[in-house]
Amino acid sequence: MLLLAAAPGVASADLTHARDRFLHGDYDGARRELKAITGRDADEAKLTLIDLAVRTGDYEEALDLARQLSHSPARAIATAARVRVAVVYRKTGRYTEAATELSPLVKAHGKNLRARYLLARTELDLGQKKRANALLESFISDWNRGHIQQDNAENLLYVALAARFLAAFQDANDSFRDAVSLDPKLLRANLEWGYLFLDKYSAGYAEQSFDEVLKVDPHYPDAHAGMARVKLDQSYDVAAARKHIDDALAVNPKHVPSLLIRAGLEIDQNRWDAAKKTLAEALAVNPNASEAQALLATVYWLRDNTAEYTALEHKILASHPGYAPLYHIIARSAVREHRYSEAISLEKQAVKLDPDYYEAMAAVGTGYLRLGDEKNGLSWLKKAWKGDPYNVRTYNTLELFEKTIPEHYSFTQTEHFKIRYHNDEKAILRRYVEPLLERAYGQLVARYGFTPKQPIVVELFQNPDHYSVRTIGLPNLGALGVCFGRVITAMSPSRGHINWAMVLWHELSHVFAIQLSNSRVPRWYTEGLSEYETTLARPEWRRENDADLYAALVENRLPSVTDLNHGFTNPDTRDVVVAYYLSSVVIEYLARTYGFDRIVYGLKLYGQGLETPQVLEKITGKTIPEINADLRAYLERRLAPYKGSFVVPTSGYDDTTKLAIAADAAPDDAGARAALALGYFFEGDARRSFAAAERALSLDPKNKIALYITAELAVHDRDFPEAKRRYKKLIAAGGDSFDVRGRLGWIAAQAGDVDEAERQLCIAKRLDPERSYPYKVLAKLYEKVGREADALDELAHFVMLEQMEDGPARQLALAYAASKSWTKARAYGELALHIRPNDPELLIALGNAYLHTRTAKRALFTFESALVATPEMKRPALAHIGRAKALLALGRKREAHAAIDAALAIEPRNAEALAVEAKLKP
Repeated sequence: MLLLAAAPGVASADLTHARDRFLHGDYDGARRELKAITGRDADEAKLTLIDLAVRTGDYEEALDLARQLSHSPARAIATAARVRVAVVYRKTGRYTEAATELSPLVKAHGKNLRARYLLARTELDLGQKKRANALLESFISDWNRGHIQQDNAENLLYVALAARFLAAFQDANDSFRDAVSLDPKLLRANLEWGYLFLDKYSAGYAEQSFDEVLKVDPHYPDAHAGMARVKLDQSYDVAAARKHIDDALAVNPKHVPSLLIRAGLEIDQNRWDAAKKTLAEALAVNPNASEAQALLATVYWLRDNTAEYTALEHKILASHPGYAPLYHIIARSAVREHRYSEAISLEKQAVKLDPDYYEAMAAVGTGYLRLGDEKNGLSWLKKAWKGDPYNVRTYNTLELFEKTIPEHYSFTQTEHFKIRYHNDEKAILRRYVEPLLERAYGQLVARYGFTPKQPIVVELFQNPDHYSVRTIGLPNLGALGVCFGRVITAMSPSRGHINWAMVLWHELSHVFAIQLSNSRVPRWYTEGLSEYETTLARPEWRRENDADLYAALVENRLPSVTDLNHGFTNPDTRDVVVAYYLSSVVIEYLARTYGFDRIVYGLKLYGQGLETPQVLEKITGKTIPEINADLRAYLERRLAPYKGSFVVPTSGYDDTTKLAIAADAAPDDAGARAALALGYFFEGDARRSFAAAERALSLDPKNKIALYITAELAVHDRDFPEAKRRYKKLIAAGGDSFDVRGRLGWIAAQAGDVDEAERQLCIAKRLDPERSYPYKVLAKLYEKVGREADALDELAHFVMLEQMEDGPARQLALAYAASKSWTKARAYGELALHIRPNDPELLIALGNAYLHTRTAKRALFTFESALVATPEMKRPALAHIGRAKALLALGRKREAHAAIDAALAIEPRNAEALAVEAKLKP
């Protein structure tokens, strides 16, 4: 009797344990236990099995089991099973069947909140917004009348979801919070809360919600999909997003939300066939998935395939009337492809279809701002904010334009530009920014034979958050400048560490590429062209990434010219670096080989709707394989100085388990053991990396990878004599390289051995003339031992390689001015001004350099700049003295008298001022 009485308890315990396993992501363990449960808990176990099957994408299994249970004599079990039948129907796009299943349940069991909510969502799937809203509003009505138990977490979840879809976002937020507080194990509450935050562009809060879910269940596909969106929204971190997508699809290969995110990334990369393949996977699961269909329509729209687009548009709206997100989804990609005016039209179509679609309304406003139409932009944003006062981007943008910009910023106008400055900086910046922009404009018009729409708007923001919000509506934008085809936003030169002149020249080049191509130029072509234009403008503005290009060449990682766009969103940052740089090198190759007029012709071909393969074949007269072969030969000639350099391989070392199996399978293969050592090295496992490397060296004492690893680990352990010995063995084994010589030079510098450091670092320079590291180390070393002239020579090379660092250029200008080397002071002073034009001390030194190189007019301009620079000069008398000298050289004695009087009024005993005054006396 005791045993019989205990049996139900055992079953109950098993069910609890199985559900706990499910909760914590042990899906296989949970499935085994649930299938083994018999007795009175068997049906409850089957319900949980259905939920597990849905989670892992086993939809047909879930449906079969749910249908069986729907005939259970236990009413509660049958109802719960029928709700799950509807869940599977919705997941697989059988919306009409789902509604048919749910409608009688809701009618008969009105208190079944899950059924009611699912029916509302199904009505939305069918485009029946009025019926859906009536169901959703019933949640709020019942809640207000006390008909819904308010201390039940699951009830709160459904109330929150209803509020979310009714745009009562504060109520939704509060209810989600209460649900999570009441039952932290109700993971779906935190999950849906995260998606609410994503809808309102609060990716940071969304990340917290998804993270809480993944702490409990590290395999939850919906949470991984949400986290993928977070990574893209926060910083467009494709590597992190793809990792979460892969994690989700590993659990559920039919997980449509993850497939859609992957397809969106493929569309961003212009990988049309890959996107269509992914979307076909999603549509195989749910043939009526509106978002999947909208993304497929996006592909057709972007490729100007009007017939396919129109047919699919009609199909979508026929099956889902009023599906306004169709146009909003396409518009997102239109913006990424620089088609800003068309994006506005698409968003307006969305608003026309759904007048309460505030997200699309806000996008119209943002679109107008991208075109420089602030009146229309703010009007639309205000309407959007009135309807949805929880959109963070809308709030940020309105705050910026209604409060910050009117108080702190204003426009100036030149012949071709309308330029917005911070009021505190306007006086100084316009003296340098405006002439540079007009000069660049003139050169580009001549080169392209094209005049863009005017005025071109350039907005320079003193505060990084102002710049970021103006550009994307959110803070923390990483880019230095952004071009919207007619509007350029950028950081103000006052921030320093930004070569503002290079950035503006680069962005202005985009204006020509975007407009001349009718907004259809792919990213690789316009980025490559802008990089090429900056190198034509000033040689020192060239990127120095030949070493990265050489490594990609050696490792066979160079993409085809038709795949360059893919690299910009590649999860491997090395490929992103190569994509940017190779794009500019391809443009350089095409321009030098076929003439720049063919580059311009290419832009026009893109404007006609042609794709990259067609464009390249037309401008070269060759096939893509021939172009790739010619480009490779060009690169091999260009990269000849790197030939023979030891390159540490980086691809194929992520899976150390696989590498260990390969090494164990070939115990006498030093290469396999060294590969394993490199895998551990990249993982940061020093102990196992060293052991594997030593094993490789016991098999082959000249194995370069193993020698490199052991030398690097010795440096990490600060065993410099051992590191030096290992590096020298590596060189003797044929592993010479810039990195090796750089390490030896650094070790010598640490030991104070100037001669050895000099020898090693000079060899490093020869092995890679583009990298700045040896120059920087030698400059510091020479300065330390009093070889100041040599230190300046090293810095002079350094500044030609590092375009964004103002410190060394400024140091050179001031040092050469102090030694009266005026020609050099002038050259490096001008370089420094491209980074920091509002530095009074620099301006005084440069003004004196102009005076002594007989450029009095320029000297006068520079001294006057010093007087309006911010912060103000500590000794403005120096600028007045310089002005007096320049005016005297120009024969403008009366003005020179006034200038020297101003200097003496500030510093009555200044000897230099008194000397100039003496010269001015008759």
